Amino acid sequence: MDNFNHIVAWIPHTGMFLPNVDKSPKFATLQENALLLADEQVDTLYPFLPNKITSDYSRFVVDLERYLDASKEEMARRGMGCLYNRLIDGTPFDRAVFGESAYYTQYYKHKHLQLKQAIEKIGDGAVLLDLHSFNPLPLACDIDTRPDRPDICLGFNNGPTKPDDTILHHLKNTFEERGFKVAFNAPFTGTMTADTPTKYKSLMIEINKKCYLGEHIQPQDIARLVHILRRAISFL
Repeated sequence: MDNFNHIVAWIPHTGMFLPNVDKSPKFATLQENALLLADEQVDTLYPFLPNKITSDYSRFVVDLERYLDASKEEMARRGMGCLYNRLIDGTPFDRAVFGESAYYTQYYKHKHLQLKQAIEKIGDGAVLLDLHSFNPLPLACDIDTRPDRPDICLGFNNGPTKPDDTILHHLKNTFEERGFKVAFNAPFTGTMTADTPTKYKSLMIEINKKCYLGEHIQPQDIARLVHILRRAISFL
């Protein structure tokens, strides 16, 4: 039996909750945008991972994947940093409807502390998996606008948290041998890190939504994808 206790699964974008959004004049649009950008049901693709950190809030309320410091965050210039104030198409919205921004800043800090402590509890040799999904076609807010998107994106940072190249190519081959198109750091780049002296590796796995959502997807398709993910991750 595989043992995944050394893995921390960071799944920050499955949340859909928009506090007080019914009071906003952009009620319906905010809900539509939140659904479109959510990593819908991604957490259900990893039932074999015991250590999951998720968020109930929509990323439109607080995006745990962004830098808190706007000067470091490329998407902050598009109004989509840690605390969004623009929709996917760039239209501004009044985020005051969600309540005090200071509360969500503290929530962000709490979740990142939770991530740091989870890695340190495991100790050296821990693996951080940054788990997401993406839309089949680019959105107006996306940096990579190339229409030909892969089925699986494997993202990593160069440096001490990068998994060994042999492991990366083994993961890529595991997916490709089963018919999936795989790309490194495309259409999204990098992976989450934690501020800790613990020696760990980090890898982002992004799955094209067409691979697990939609009317054409059957339960057996989901079961097959879960099986392949488990097999691939077991090499970590």
